[in-house]
Formats: sequence, C-alpha cells, structure tokens
Amino acid sequence: MPVVTNGRVVYVEHPVGSELYQPEKHSKYVEEQIDTDTVPLNGGVLIKVLAISSDPYMRHRMRDDDLPLFCPPLIKGELIDNFSVGKIIRSENPEFAPGDYVIGYFSFENYHVYPSGVTNAFKHCIKVPKIPGLPLSAFVGVLGLAGRTAYTGWQLYGQEKAKTSKTLFISGGAGAVGTCLIELVKTLHPDLKIIASAGTQQKIDLLKSLGVDVAFNYKEDDAVKVLAENGPIDIYWDNTSGYQTDAALQNINMHGVIIACGAIAGLNDEEKGVVRHFEKIFERSVHVYGFLFRTGEDSEKAFHAFDKEVIPLIVQGKIQNREHRFIGLQNAGKALQSVHTGENFGKAVIIVDPEGGEA
Repeated sequence: MPVVTNGRVVYVEHPVGSELYQPEKHSKYVEEQIDTDTVPLNGGVLIKVLAISSDPYMRHRMRDDDLPLFCPPLIKGELIDNFSVGKIIRSENPEFAPGDYVIGYFSFENYHVYPSGVTNAFKHCIKVPKIPGLPLSAFVGVLGLAGRTAYTGWQLYGQEKAKTSKTLFISGGAGAVGTCLIELVKTLHPDLKIIASAGTQQKIDLLKSLGVDVAFNYKEDDAVKVLAENGPIDIYWDNTSGYQTDAALQNINMHGVIIACGAIAGLNDEEKGVVRHFEKIFERSVHVYGFLFRTGEDSEKAFHAFDKEVIPLIVQGKIQNREHRFIGLQNAGKALQSVHTGENFGKAVIIVDPEGGEA
C-alpha cells in the first residue's frame, strides 16, 4: 500500500467536576502520514480500524491515573482507545493473517498496531467471523459490549429469578444495553411485565415499539408514583443509580433482586447519583448484584455462552442491531459527547471506514 493518512484522536485534558466532556476542549483530531508496508510491528499486527464503540463508561476514564477505578484512565497527550472492530492488514503474529476480521481494544486511529506498548486489563485482539446480514459495526454494539453486558447480567442474576417474578423495571431502558435486554427478556420470558424509563418522547416511543408494558419519562413523570401504580418490582435492572434507584427501592418486592449495571446519573453530577433508601435492602431482604463485563469466572463463561445462545436470536431479528452512527474519526468527539448527554438514539458507533458499516 502507498503512504496513507492516519487520522488519530488525542486525549487533551480531563473534564473537571460536573463538567461535561467537550470534543474541542478535551480531545483533538490530528493526522499523520504512515507507510503501511514499513511501519514497525514488533511481532504484532497492523489493523485497519473499521468501527469504534462510544460508551457512557468512558467518562469514568477521564480522570487522573492516581484514582483507582474499574477501568483504566485516559492519559493526557495519548490516544483515546475503546472496544473496536478492524481488519488485519499485515501480520508478524502466526495467529493472524491479512484479511482476518478482529475485535479488540484499539486506539482511535485509522491504522493501529497491536499490541502497541500500552497495556491494561481491557487490551485484547480476537478473530471474529463476518456474520451474514449484519454490519461489522455490530461487533461493538449488539454483538459486543452492549449485547454481552445485557446477556451476562441477565443470565447470572435475572434468569432464575424471572421464573417466579411478575415485574421487571429497567432504568435507562432506551440505551444500548437496555434495548438489548428488553428484547432478550421478551424472547425468553414473554409473560414478564416490563417497566422501562427514558428521557425523551422519541425514546419512549422506541420502548413502546419493543413491547414494553409501561414506558415513562423519568424527567417529567414521578417515578415513585409510576412504580407504585404498576409494581411491586421483583427485578430491577439499574443502569442509572440516583433518583430512579431510590424509586425502585421504595417499590421493590420482598426478596426482590437488583442488578447493578451502571450509574450514569452521577457521572457528571455526583449529587444526582446519590441513593438514599438503602434501608429497603434489609427491610425487604433484597439481593443486590453488581457485575462487570468479562470480570470473574462466571462472567467469562457468559461471554462465551452468548455466541451460542444470543447470536442466533440476533440473526433471526428477535434482537435488533440499532446504531446511531458517527461517520469518520473527525466526529469521534461528537460520538463520545452524545452518550453523556443522551443525544444518541441507538448504540453510538464511530464508523471509521465504510467497510465497518456494510452489511
């Protein structure tokens, strides 16, 4: 290949306190020229990045490296990275050949050398097949973090409880994880009543189209009242923490289950993430389970079971691939911003190369 332009997204500075991530302030798009035939691989592979995921958890990475959290921090002056799908261009690793499609944790750039010297617990590179009828970008959405998170949490903590339950409440139900979960539950447990919340009318309409029994706007409606009228809640899938979790705790049934998947309410404003009714946990003998994607033996087993149990449902159309696409690395900042403001409608995906978006 001739010399090509390698676009890259560099992390510049951390948002402070309740400050929202701003593309032009906290990151910058730059370009360099590289020769794909001669760039050193040092025993690794050269990957043409096709699509990259944008996820709410990335806000947790925008911090100083001396603050320990579940995910590695972004380093000022270095490239942003996240879950991605790409295509092998050159290889010095016998496990990979040119033309192989791979998923992994790659940098925000057109061409990425893996491994590139940066190591953290999320770094990986795995071969994947091209699934007929689905774009490769699905590997960073319904086939990736969002879909596998929904499946993992439900398989480990919701599936058995659902056999004796009547009502499930999902906060942030119109997000990428929430929509995957709704369709999974509707398929596996069609008699389970589903209540779900979202923040716009467009997203409420989406929830209704998915078959949610009760959809409400958490910004406009009284969540405590809605859940009281439609509960009690047997299973609460928590994507938000904060006010909605308080509402769920006030309306949870005896021996209810809470599956803690996210806490986006407090990402930019700690006060909004506060939960005040912890007493309901012991008063009603509630079981609370928190989990992380591919963390722990059970979670790792669920990651692999997904391929057998859920991919067929996706191919059959029972679980849909919904994407909000941002075209080109120049718009990566907008993709990151969207998941922290709720502006995305569907899984936020950066289409780095047109091949990544082709079914």
